[in-house]
Amino acid sequence: MVRDLLLYTIVILLLVLIFQRQLIRQAFTGVLYGLAGVLFLYFGISDGTLLTCGLEIGIGLLFMTLFGQALIPTRYTNGQRSIDKNHDLLTLLRVQPGFTFRLEKRGDEFYYMLLDGELLERMGLNLQVNFNKWEHVKRIGDILELSFETLEQLTEYYKQAWFGDRTVFELEFWEYSALITLHPVRDEGLTRYVIGHVLDITEYKASEQKRKEMSESNHAKSIFLAHMSHEIRTPLNGIIGLSKLLSKTQLTDVQNDYLHKLLASSRTLLSMLNNVLDFSKMEARRVELEKAEFELENMLRHLADTVGILLEHKKVEIVFIVDPKLPKRFKGDPLRMEQVLLNLLTNAIKFTDQGHVLLQVKMVGQQDGRVSVSFMVEDTGIGISKTGMDKLFIPFMQVSTSTHRYGGSGLGLAISKQLAEAMGGSVEVKSRLGEYSQFYFNVELEIGDFNVRSTQLEKPVNGKALIIAQHELVSHSLSELLQDLGLQTLTVSSLQEYSDAFQKGEHFDLVMIDMGMEDFRELESRRHWLHILDKQMTQVIGLTTVFQLEEIAAEATEQGVNAFLSKPVTRNALLEVLRLRPEQEKPVSVDNHSLEAVATMDLQYEVGVSTQKYQILIAEDNEISQVVITEFLAERGFEVTIVTNGREVIELLERCSWDMVLLDLHMPEMDGFETARHIRRNRAFNRLPIIAFTADAVQPEQEVCLRAGINDVLLKPVHELTATRMLNSWIHLAWLQELHGIHAEKAIAGMDGKVYIFQFALHKWIQEYQYLDRRVVRKMDNGQLSSALRLIHSLKGGTGNLCATELLAMVIKLEKALKRSNETSGGELYPDWREQLSRVQKEINQIKSSIPWI
Repeated sequence: MVRDLLLYTIVILLLVLIFQRQLIRQAFTGVLYGLAGVLFLYFGISDGTLLTCGLEIGIGLLFMTLFGQALIPTRYTNGQRSIDKNHDLLTLLRVQPGFTFRLEKRGDEFYYMLLDGELLERMGLNLQVNFNKWEHVKRIGDILELSFETLEQLTEYYKQAWFGDRTVFELEFWEYSALITLHPVRDEGLTRYVIGHVLDITEYKASEQKRKEMSESNHAKSIFLAHMSHEIRTPLNGIIGLSKLLSKTQLTDVQNDYLHKLLASSRTLLSMLNNVLDFSKMEARRVELEKAEFELENMLRHLADTVGILLEHKKVEIVFIVDPKLPKRFKGDPLRMEQVLLNLLTNAIKFTDQGHVLLQVKMVGQQDGRVSVSFMVEDTGIGISKTGMDKLFIPFMQVSTSTHRYGGSGLGLAISKQLAEAMGGSVEVKSRLGEYSQFYFNVELEIGDFNVRSTQLEKPVNGKALIIAQHELVSHSLSELLQDLGLQTLTVSSLQEYSDAFQKGEHFDLVMIDMGMEDFRELESRRHWLHILDKQMTQVIGLTTVFQLEEIAAEATEQGVNAFLSKPVTRNALLEVLRLRPEQEKPVSVDNHSLEAVATMDLQYEVGVSTQKYQILIAEDNEISQVVITEFLAERGFEVTIVTNGREVIELLERCSWDMVLLDLHMPEMDGFETARHIRRNRAFNRLPIIAFTADAVQPEQEVCLRAGINDVLLKPVHELTATRMLNSWIHLAWLQELHGIHAEKAIAGMDGKVYIFQFALHKWIQEYQYLDRRVVRKMDNGQLSSALRLIHSLKGGTGNLCATELLAMVIKLEKALKRSNETSGGELYPDWREQLSRVQKEINQIKSSIPWI
């Protein structure tokens, strides 16, 4: 009975342990299996009943078997778990970006044991060093190719770690940079070993170095721009200004020519400064493109005048060939297009000592009111190697050291490429070293609204023309121009062929002679060949360069040359000389007017010379600039008072009434910003226009100027056209009357009468809503009606503050249309919100276009 009770108790305990925790259950189960097996065998053997004896011995053997199985899996599981842990640890070590090692000290020497790491595999050390074996520090130093000094430094670090200090240092070996951390493992105050961890920081160091170099470069460039601009633009402003004043005095032809060259050189220097300015703007993504109507021929005429001056005394022919099928007017940014072409042509002239520089303009395609135009600039210069192609468009980079002698900032092509891409076009290049280079500027332009026909004349000219030029491209371009005007042409390349043509009895209404041909440069030679012509029946035009004109113009005119054309010849220049324009009564004797001069003359008729003497107070510390600005304003009817700093401006302000204040931003004692802020503290000067001018290439942000109370900014050297328009716009705040759709005076009254605050509000409003239509459409397409309504509600508030009543009414209608669209399925029944949005955006655009200072 007792025996049975004991056995049953063991069975119940085993059942209870089934539901206990695994480790405890496993241990107790093994013990109970063994105990139960022993008891069953013991009682079974001593039992006298055969059946009971056999049954108990069988149960005992079963429990002993279970006892054995309970012990064996435990040992196997623990061993497997240990193996798995080691495998996981090795995997972690293997994938770490560096590697781990163990360091021990034996006597005075240190020994490594490399554990594992991804860097070891990349370095190939797992093939050279046996893992889990101790290696002397010097052996590792030899493998890593460390210098003796570096190895000595490592030993010092190891000693420091062995004394119990956690040590961190950097190490350079092969092409790798590593951060090494030493962790001493101590027991009872003694260091047993050191665990070292090597972290690969090569990529991090490279990126940090790159960021550091970029930061230093940008900082240095900004300082350079500021200093260079101020130090060069200020005297350049004086040179250009005094040269223009000098041109209005009585000068000889030679003096006029020298003055013309002086202005040309100044403009070349200014162009380089502008390149730097444009590049800095492009880096800051601040370049804005215009969309204005322009005539391609006018742009090319100005371009020809400019590059003709750049040629100097090089024996290089510059030729323009324009596709006559091109429309007359386009919409785009002519100044930026001209800048791209001028950069390409300047480079071509710079690197070409003989041969030609060709600008060819072709119409590639036309569709839906847009024309694809290709400008190709070809030269016969030094060419570009295949390796040099990769450096062409990198800023501040010359193709090779051999090109440094040609000068330049290394910015022209980089700027041209970025400008072309900003206009939706591209710049491509083909070249062969020592033979030629071809640059292609491809762009798509919108056809202008007026005179979209070809440039063919309404009344073609009848007659025959003889072209005498040695260079084949010059002859070809002139023949194309004259044939397009309706003339028959004959081209000859030598004076003997010219003589033969007249001996055959041929009559020519027009003869065009390249005055730079051999055998035509000497005075006696010219007299001989020109004597052949019948001056009464034939008009003679001499082709020359600006620099040859001084030598031959006077004598050639006496010998019967009716007019001169400077090369490269453009269509507009040829039309003027041939007197084909009905409004022109006299032939143009010399083609040396620049677009700037023409624009300035046109402006005199546009704004006139003021009869009222406006009072202008100017703060300028440079004496030459004082003379230039005083004479410039005096010619336009202004009375000028000059002071040298901001403190003197403050003293003079209240002595009399002023119509405008001009401030140099950089002055001694009190600069332009501080002076403007001081003026604006007096409410009496809320409406006084303050114009700043600066010589810095990187002009201050408009928002910064407005916050200081400065209304507008002029960049030195001051362009006459720009300055005159700005001054006339700000006298009596004339631009406020020209604003479209805004009651400016009412809005200003609500802003305490401060015009510059109104300007600031208008500036921020334009910035926020100039792309309203895109933002609203995007939100509506994404199902964000509430977000679109918040945007419109914000627009409504800003529009109300500006007193733009017509626009406000449109915005309210747009808001209602958007709300109605939510009441239908996707706005199907009320699609008018898109049309209303278009009206709102059009009104915003018209307001923006009427603001002169944006």
